[in-house]
Amino acid sequence: GFETVLKDYNKKQIAQLNALIALLLGELASSDRQKIMTICTIDVHARDVVAKLVAQKVTSSQDFAWLSQLRHRWDEAQKHCLANICDAQFQYFYEYLGNTSR
Repeated sequence: GFETVLKDYNKKQIAQLNALIALLLGELASSDRQKIMTICTIDVHARDVVAKLVAQKVTSSQDFAWLSQLRHRWDEAQKHCLANICDAQFQYFYEYLGNTSR
């Protein structure tokens, strides 16, 4: 069933983070290290969000804990990416800040 989906996904996130950390412990070019560190930063946040959803026992896509997360989705009819949070929806305009240090 779907009862353990978030818990299972959280375990997968942790495994993926561990794989990235293993890469960081090895020999990397400076630019590659920066890229992987950026991915780690983003993935740690995602892991924490999912862990919070698990702790709050979120079971529905209508739970406020889920709705209050910034979500992106592709709208096939509009041929655009949309960003949703709570009951607000905005068209994503493909802003990109680059791979900068944080």
